[in-house]
Amino acid sequence: MIRSVLILTTLVTTQVIASDYDLKSAMKQMKLDFKHAAEAQTVEEMQQAMVNFNQLLDASKQAQYPDEKKALYMEGFEKLTITINGINQELEQGDLQGAKQQLKVIDDLREEYHDKRNPSIWSKLFG
Repeated sequence: MIRSVLILTTLVTTQVIASDYDLKSAMKQMKLDFKHAAEAQTVEEMQQAMVNFNQLLDASKQAQYPDEKKALYMEGFEKLTITINGINQELEQGDLQGAKQQLKVIDDLREEYHDKRNPSIWSKLFG
């Protein structure tokens, strides 16, 4: 029953977000969900944070992006999906600490893709 409600909520949320999408707001919410996952004291708390994070990720995949950045965004979203799948496997096995350790990969991806999306003036000048 709970899983059915979560799936329905995901579908509705994804459709609403994708129709009028604001990537900056989604990223802020993903940051908050990431924080909740990192601070979770139970597997269930972390699972809920990851469900919320994944909903935003799914909506982000459906949004429209400029052609010159679309491939970059999709690459990053795919890497996040793979990482989230690994985290969810850890959580399904009841390994909260193992799941939390994999959050580091999400943080590394955030840094990598934010740098690729918004390169510094120095990297533009000197490669």
